[in-house]
Amino acid sequence: MSSETPDDLEVAEAMVTARRRPSIVWLIPLVAAVVGAFVAWRTFSERGPEIQISFQSAEGLEAGKTPIKFKDVQVGMVEEIRLRDDLSGVVCTARMVKDFEQYLVRGTRFWVTRARVAGGQVSGLGTIFSGSYIGVDPLREGKSKRKFKGLETPPIVTRDQPGRHFVLHSYGAGSVDVGTPVFFRKIRVGEVVSSELDETGEFVSVLVFVHDPHYKRVSTSTRFWNVSGVQVQVGASGVNVNVESLTSLLIGGIAFEKPSGGVGPPAPNGALFTLYDNQAATRREIYTQKAQYVAYFDQSVRGLEPGAPVEFRGIQIGEVRDVKLEYVADKQEFLIPVLIEIEPERIANLDMVDPATRREGLDLLVKQGLRAQLQSGNLLTGQLLVQLDFHDDAKPAEIVWGEPYPELPTVPAPLEEITGGVQRLVKRLESLPLNEVVKSMNEALQAARDALTQGQKTLATASSLVGPDSPANSELRRALVEMSDAARSVGLAADQIQQQPDSLLFGKEDEQ
Repeated sequence: MSSETPDDLEVAEAMVTARRRPSIVWLIPLVAAVVGAFVAWRTFSERGPEIQISFQSAEGLEAGKTPIKFKDVQVGMVEEIRLRDDLSGVVCTARMVKDFEQYLVRGTRFWVTRARVAGGQVSGLGTIFSGSYIGVDPLREGKSKRKFKGLETPPIVTRDQPGRHFVLHSYGAGSVDVGTPVFFRKIRVGEVVSSELDETGEFVSVLVFVHDPHYKRVSTSTRFWNVSGVQVQVGASGVNVNVESLTSLLIGGIAFEKPSGGVGPPAPNGALFTLYDNQAATRREIYTQKAQYVAYFDQSVRGLEPGAPVEFRGIQIGEVRDVKLEYVADKQEFLIPVLIEIEPERIANLDMVDPATRREGLDLLVKQGLRAQLQSGNLLTGQLLVQLDFHDDAKPAEIVWGEPYPELPTVPAPLEEITGGVQRLVKRLESLPLNEVVKSMNEALQAARDALTQGQKTLATASSLVGPDSPANSELRRALVEMSDAARSVGLAADQIQQQPDSLLFGKEDEQ
């Protein structure tokens, strides 16, 4: 073992030399930084736009988990959910994919898709297992937008579905609602998209969508009608009950058919049609000319409703549009103006289409006794109708050609005439001097009693003269006996003359 100490050892001197090239170790963080910057740039450049969607509730929504889908393809993700400042709802902040930016315009619709039952259909069953998601109905053209108000219910029809929309006008929507089915020959071919009052407030505007290829069956002359519930018709052949389908029985529906008189050109998208109350109404002839008048009645109009027929001698020429109550302050009385609509084209061989000719013709008809009158349309239900007819005993009257509607003269209803006659009779009876009449009748009865008593006395006197034991009766019996004997003698003489005519000259011959 060596006994040398550290001090005795020789230490080699280190040699330091400068390297001409940098160490490869420094390339690793540099490459990492470049790759990171590229990834960050790529991520930022491909990052889609941020949007906000407001809903009334966040039911079924969850930040970081709820996707936004179109045709089951994810096009965005909900990143944040917060309450609105006024607590009226929630605001969802979502990040969309970059390629979807061109569809973020005014008109694009968002809604929450979850399991629902509406319009006789069940939708969104898949969300029971996968969870709710936000659906989108994109629109390409329009002004760019980043804040949207979400729909509370999914739209019945999205823009990617082939088909056409049609507008139906009706005076009452009945049981027609969003999602109500549309039928063609009892097959469901579409749905009701919306149902709302028209801007004028006079009728209901129903927007329906008919799917491809069934929309091609709709022409300009097609008729639509309401098939809600059970359709019952009573006619000469009996009672006819018709149900379009079980769905229409439960939630209502609309049906259409081709007209029998002709097909006509295909109806364009957004074409306007009339929604009839039932199928029977669609088969009636359509009249384009309308003339409205007002008739004032001062009696009860119970049973008269809008839609009641206006008839002339049992033939419908129009219908009632409105019934109101009006107070006339000057006369301090109530009147009931009834607005009626007449279709002049229903009257053949009478030029009532031209307004000027119509006015001249109506003035002449009213002078001849044409009047409006309330009459019973159904004795069981008490429904009334307006009857136009001639009344020879009507007081002279004229049409008041004022605004907004001309006024037709009226006459009381038949029952009102009877009631008025009875009232007039009662008034006349009340005006009679009944006390004097009763006194005169009593005096006449007393005179009759006196005459009867005198007659009874006269009859008694006559009975005493012709009684069985009276002298007159005895004399009468004796006279009758003598007359009987005389008659017998005359009879014998007649027989003798008949047997012996010459006995008148020579007398009766003696028997040998």
